[in-house]
Amino acid sequence: MRSASRRAEFSSRRSLQLCDAVTFARLSRARDYLGACYRDRITLKQAASHACLSPFHFDRLFAQTFGETPHEFITRVRMEEAKRLLLAENHSVTDICFDLGYGSLGSFSVKFRSLTGLSPAEFRRQARVSFGGFASLWPLYYIPTCYQHFFLRS
Repeated sequence: MRSASRRAEFSSRRSLQLCDAVTFARLSRARDYLGACYRDRITLKQAASHACLSPFHFDRLFAQTFGETPHEFITRVRMEEAKRLLLAENHSVTDICFDLGYGSLGSFSVKFRSLTGLSPAEFRRQARVSFGGFASLWPLYYIPTCYQHFFLRS
């Protein structure tokens, strides 16, 4: 998944291309499918079949249209859900990891740390210190990743 600076570099280097309405509808249908099934193992071929495109053409068009690859999209959705689950519920990090579709706790923790700068347990601990007894109300304070980069650029 691209960090905010890398995503900004990507968008400045390569302007997002608009595609025709039919192709955009196909890509949106595939993106909705990916968003609904982010917990499952989905191959590029399965996602591309929802857009009625070849896997490589789908991957290229998806990145040009939405600014991230299908894999980056699924990872972003999983990490946003992981943040929500870590703060809203008292499930173990291991349970959250497997619930989100990761195969090992190590790969989940490494990806989470690379994107947030904190391990899942540290993230939960710091949020509880910051919000005290209101950590369960985190969704009221939560800003999705897609909006965060607009605030960080200012």
